[in-house]
Order: sequence, then structure tokens, then C-alpha cells
Amino acid sequence: MKANAAMKATSAVYLYPLKDMNDYSDHSWNMEGLRVFLSRPEHKKDFIQYPFRSDSYWVALVLNGSLTIQLNGEEQVINENSMLIIPPHVVRQFDEAPNNTCNAACVAFTPDFMLDTGLSQRHIDLFEYLFNSHSTHLRLASEDASRFLTMITMLQEKNFSREHHPFATEVVRHFFNVFQFELAGLYHKHSNQKKAVHDHKEEIVWRFLGLLSKHVKSERNLLFYANRLYVTPKYLTQTVKKLTGKTAGKYIDELVIVEAKNLLRDPALTIAQVADLLYFSDQFFFSKFFKRYTGITPSVYRKSV
Repeated sequence: MKANAAMKATSAVYLYPLKDMNDYSDHSWNMEGLRVFLSRPEHKKDFIQYPFRSDSYWVALVLNGSLTIQLNGEEQVINENSMLIIPPHVVRQFDEAPNNTCNAACVAFTPDFMLDTGLSQRHIDLFEYLFNSHSTHLRLASEDASRFLTMITMLQEKNFSREHHPFATEVVRHFFNVFQFELAGLYHKHSNQKKAVHDHKEEIVWRFLGLLSKHVKSERNLLFYANRLYVTPKYLTQTVKKLTGKTAGKYIDELVIVEAKNLLRDPALTIAQVADLLYFSDQFFFSKFFKRYTGITPSVYRKSV
């Protein structure tokens, strides 16, 4: 696939935008900002074998078998009747294609697509799982998993029906809203976190995470993101901190470290080349930055992996 070729050529964490995920379906039309995939043993597809980041949230559900994926370098195994919610900024890598008995589904959507539905303005308190700093792993009851799969299947059907329906866009948005309410219900039922109430600042957080997934390798200055969001750096930091428990600067630094670790695992790259790929002025400044956040130098980290 194109993503694999790009990864081999650059050795960097590839940004795999949602619009390029049409390779995984045989349909010519999908609504912009939304993709729905059903993976069954008889429908095998090639999987990306390199670390990559997406500009979209992923909600993955496994009905049978298991799926193994690395998220920011940590292994997650999604077993039968389990669901994983992955934010846009998280680096993902499939350890292997799903096994021959794996029956899974995935709904991927961009922050802008969800904002366009209007849900965020009316029901912000329901969707707190979108503000989690890391992925959310839920183990569902079998009847809940089966019912949620039915919802995903219906959403997929509507997302491919433009040529058969004059109001396909409106129908898809309606079904997506229903999907989100179902997801919110499962989250509050099966997670151990208490329900929280947020204000309308969530749009800033969603847009910040979307910008971060695209620019983190080249832009580490908080002012860059604040300017793009038409807010002050102080306001951005306070807003992200309030809704996620982590400052905007912390998000930026942690994601740069994730990028750096992925690059350092490639023995073909020198540390100076890694620094250059991450837009550091020189190797010394990169090494200083890396050690400040990990406690070890890039060379020591490279020897440990």
C-alpha cells in the first residue's frame, strides 16, 4: 500500500489520513470525515505494518478472535466482545493482520466530522471518552457487543448509499448521532470512570488534537497551535488541561518523544538524522530534549531496544 511505501522511504511516523482509507473498501463513495469497516475472515485486506498516526478517532470492536495493536509503543490485545477507542494523536502499529478467525468492525471519524453533526454543542457531557489522554479499552457483555455491531452495520450501509438516496448526507449524520449515543451508553455502562460534565471548550480540544496529529513533527511551539485556533497559548493550555488533565505543552512534548523513539528504533538512521527529521536545530539540542523527558540519552535508548 501507499502508506507502507512512504514509511519505508522516510522511516518517520506516517500520517495516514482518513480520506486515504478508501483502499480498504470497494465502494466509490464515503461521506467526508467518516469511514466504516467490517473485517471478516473471508474479506482479508493488507494491514499497515509500520507505525502510523491518523487524523481520526477509531472505534474498534472485536466479535470473534483477537486483534493485536501497538499504541504509542504499548501492546494492546482486543479480544472477543472488546472495544477500543483510539484518539487521533496516538501512534498505532499492527503487530500482524487479524487472525483467520477474527471478526471485527471499525468506525473512524475526524473531529471536524463530529463537530459538524452538532452533537458537541448539545450533549458535551456524554462524550467524555473523546477527551481521554490515551486509548480506552472496554470489555462488553456479549449482548451489548452484538447490538453495537448491528448499529455499526447500519451506519456502514447508509454511508455507501448516496446514489440510491437523495438525502444520503442527512441520513448518515442521523445514524452517526445514534451511533455516538450508543457508544456513550456503552462507555458509561462498562467503564469505571465517573460521569463528568464539561463546558463547550471541547471544540478547542478536538481541533487541537487534529492539528497535533498533522504538525507535531515540525511544530513544537504552543503559539503555532494557539494561533491556528485563534486563542492565546495560556487559554489553550488551560482548556486542554481542564478537559483532559494534561496541558497542551505536555501533549506536544510526549508526542515528539513517541516520534523520536520510533525513529531511533531504525538502525539505518543516525541520531543526527533523527534530530533533522524532527526539525531540531542540531543533534545536541535533540539529545538534551530527549534526556529531559526520558531520563536517558538517545544513544542509550537505542541500545536498550
